[in-house]
Amino acid sequence: MGIGGDQWKVSYDFNRLWDYANALKKAYLNGDIEVMVERSTPIEVPKFMRFYVGFSVLKKGFLECSRPFICLDGCFLMGRFNGELLSTDDRDRNDKIYPISWAIMENENRETCYAMIVRNLTTDQHALLAFKLQIIIDPHNILADNWNTNYPVCNWAGVSCAAKHTRVRALNLSNMNLTGTIPPQLGNLSFLVSLNLSHNNFHDHLPRELGQLNRLELIDLSSNFLNGEIPSCFGRLDEVLHLILANNNLTGVIPPSIANMSNLENLDLRNNLVHGNIPYEMSKLMKLRTLRLAKNQLSSSIPAAIYNISALRMISLPYNNLSGSLPKKIFHHLLNLEALYLYENEFSGQIPTSIGECKNLRQLMLDTNRFNGRIPTSIGNLTALTDLYWFANDLEGEIPWEIGKLEKWEYLHVEYMRLDGSIPASIFNLSSLKAIVLGDNNLSGELPYISSVPNLEEIFLWGNHLSGNIPDSISNITKLKILELQRNSFSGLIPNALGNLQFLERLTLRSNHLTTKTSSNGWSFLDSLTKCRYLIHLDLSLNPLGGVLPPSISNLSISLLQFEATACKIRGNIPMEIGSLNNALALDLSVNELSGSIPTTIGRLKNIQLLDFSGNKLQGSIPHQLCGLKGLYKLSLATNELDGPLPVGLGDLIALRKLNFSSNKLHSSIPLSFWRLKDILEVDLSSNYFSGSLSLDIGNLKVIIHLDLSRNFLSSDIPSTFGSLHYLQVLLLSHNRLQGPIPESLGDMMSLAKLDLSNNNLSGVIPKSLERLLYLNSFDVSFNRLEGEIPKGGCLVNFTA
Repeated sequence: MGIGGDQWKVSYDFNRLWDYANALKKAYLNGDIEVMVERSTPIEVPKFMRFYVGFSVLKKGFLECSRPFICLDGCFLMGRFNGELLSTDDRDRNDKIYPISWAIMENENRETCYAMIVRNLTTDQHALLAFKLQIIIDPHNILADNWNTNYPVCNWAGVSCAAKHTRVRALNLSNMNLTGTIPPQLGNLSFLVSLNLSHNNFHDHLPRELGQLNRLELIDLSSNFLNGEIPSCFGRLDEVLHLILANNNLTGVIPPSIANMSNLENLDLRNNLVHGNIPYEMSKLMKLRTLRLAKNQLSSSIPAAIYNISALRMISLPYNNLSGSLPKKIFHHLLNLEALYLYENEFSGQIPTSIGECKNLRQLMLDTNRFNGRIPTSIGNLTALTDLYWFANDLEGEIPWEIGKLEKWEYLHVEYMRLDGSIPASIFNLSSLKAIVLGDNNLSGELPYISSVPNLEEIFLWGNHLSGNIPDSISNITKLKILELQRNSFSGLIPNALGNLQFLERLTLRSNHLTTKTSSNGWSFLDSLTKCRYLIHLDLSLNPLGGVLPPSISNLSISLLQFEATACKIRGNIPMEIGSLNNALALDLSVNELSGSIPTTIGRLKNIQLLDFSGNKLQGSIPHQLCGLKGLYKLSLATNELDGPLPVGLGDLIALRKLNFSSNKLHSSIPLSFWRLKDILEVDLSSNYFSGSLSLDIGNLKVIIHLDLSRNFLSSDIPSTFGSLHYLQVLLLSHNRLQGPIPESLGDMMSLAKLDLSNNNLSGVIPKSLERLLYLNSFDVSFNRLEGEIPKGGCLVNFTA
């Protein structure tokens, strides 16, 4: 007890009390040994209350061989600490004292005497009622209705008792949406084997008294809001098999004492705020099968001795700040390893060739690190591998042909690196493969002949130097859903065989050198794609396709949501049949050589959100049918030869956020209804022939950030209502016929960064209010009739005449 002596010895002996109790429990498995402390909060220093010892063999001897009388004896403890030593005993048949149990406690009273003799279930009941008192929200009234003294403890919801001694053996209150704290009294459930409070709203610190529950095998406190450090006293719980504290707000470091949990098989601390190093002492956990420390703030390197734990099946350490290289012999002892997750860290160095020794490895995820060197050829020995994610590293060199040995492989992700050479043909012989992702490397050569890949659904080869024709054999990938070949050097015709991919959903061929036939049937591949009934995205942009957009575009899948063919040198008119794409969300035919008028059937695209015909040679007026497309978010008809006035109904496009009609021949005044677009963000009507005055209603555009009305014939004064456009960042009114003074209210446009009023007929002085424009970095009022000095304050100090 440490009674007497200096303060250091008292503290030392007090801490050894639990070790003594644990030693007794190990020696006498069915004994009843308890240390009881008291504190009002989990972080308060505990106050010693009682120490009770009752060996089951002595109790059994008393019941079987002694008279039914119990004597209670005791003595007072003198010295620095007060208290009593109590014992229960009897006289045996030889008239000798026969001890039954004994205890040290604060003082003798009715409660302590009764508790020493009649402990068992009453102790558990008190502990659980103390737990109930800490619950402040019980939405289903589970504890409120069920946990009371009218029912036996063993019948309480979530409570299970052992049949032999009717003590609480398991407490499972998971997924009950309880809110509260975990009280220290829970440490008095001395026979508890399983504790599961997961998926609730418990908060505050973990009480150190949990370290008294030496019979525990399962601790699951995951998915709560617990904070504070992981108690070092958990190291006393050497029977625990599963310690699951994931998805909380725990801080501090991983206590080295956790290495004393010698039977631990599953350690899950993921998604907390734990920092520091992974303790070297954890290498003592030789029974550890699963190590999950993902999404913390761990740093430094992994202790090499961790890799000697041959029982490990899973190592999961992603989303930390771990660094260093992997030891060359890292995999010599990890012959049972099935999953290795090290992604989103700062590991470097080469991937060890010993990786080929992990014959049971199924998932290998090393992406988003700094690994360099080549892919080891020993990877071909990982015949159980299903998932390989190595992207976003500094790996280089060729993809080894041995990769074709991985017959169970399902997902290959090695994008964003510097791999070169050709794609091994053996990859396309893997019958289990579901996804190939090789984007953004330096791969070259032609695609190999593809015989049959029955389960392949996704191919991402974008951002390489692949060349040659797209092989017709690609149609042998019968389950293909996604084919992305953009940003390569593929040439030749787009194969009609693509139409045989009946499950195709996304086809992206952007930025290649693909062409069409010179005959009138040049876009025959489009006819073949009409058989792809699930096609939702088709991108042909930045290819020199040429030719005329065929009427058969109307036969494309009714599921088509996006059609992009920008910069494809398409000639001729936009076919009337384009209005049949009535489920389309985005239609982009910009930067081509289209001519003629915009077909009125465009009004049938009731779901369209993005419509871009800019950079063509379209003529005629803007069809009023456009004003019926209520879902339009972006509308661009810039850089064409359109003329006529703006349709009055444009003001009804309430979803419109971006509009660009610049560089056309539009004329007349801007209709008043246009200024009803109160949620629009960007407007560009520059380089047209608009005339008339600017309406005061321009102040309705409360959230606009970019307004360009330059190079028109607008006249009259600048409306003072511009001052209410507090989010406007760019205002361009140059090369018009605006007159009068610059309004003082322009100084209220607090977000303005660029203001160009040059080449007008403005007069008067530059208002001093512009000094308030803190973000202004471009200001031009040249070629007007202004007078006076440029104000010298605020942002204007950087501008000169």
